[in-house]
Amino acid sequence: MVNKENSGSSAGNSSVGAGIKRYRLARKWSLKDLGERCGIPISTLSKVENGQMSLKIEKLMAVSEALDVDIMQLVSPVESEAPRKVVTGRRSVTRRDQAVTSRTENSIYEHHAHELSNRLLIPAVIEVLPDRQPDLLKHQGEEFIFVLEGRVEALTEFYEPTVLEAGDSMYIDSTMAHNLRALDGKPARVLNVSSASRREPRSEHSG
Repeated sequence: MVNKENSGSSAGNSSVGAGIKRYRLARKWSLKDLGERCGIPISTLSKVENGQMSLKIEKLMAVSEALDVDIMQLVSPVESEAPRKVVTGRRSVTRRDQAVTSRTENSIYEHHAHELSNRLLIPAVIEVLPDRQPDLLKHQGEEFIFVLEGRVEALTEFYEPTVLEAGDSMYIDSTMAHNLRALDGKPARVLNVSSASRREPRSEHSG
């Protein structure tokens, strides 16, 4: 979500890269195949998959479109491949400082309940980084945003920008292009809960 790619290995970059690699291999694509479809150099894709670089949001969107997956599936930690079944009474506890993290150019995601497969909701605490001009993005489902700290400007495709302060919330249709921008030159933290996409990687793709 910003002006240039970041280099440097991190667990967050690795999480995003692992998601890209998972969907790429599910299609039996080489890095060259993916690069030709999304317009990103092979060397860059290799660094992203190995956690050595993160992508600008528009390039991450290009990758998600090439792979034909929801962009949130790339940002979120990889779920297990266990088949979906009816489960009652399950729960997940994420202790402080134990959330799995991933990073985009504009934000740092702390993923909660990440070990549960086939979730209906994707909860995350997001640190929105300051001094960014984020592009709007869209994905399947709906989304709840609650500001924990700081101030953000909610940018959406069909509405005027809306300033949200700590304690404010917003519920949106995620297929409407949207994003958040931190205000006052300071990072902001928000609770974000989005509905999970049920799209799984296809085993083949001809073009």
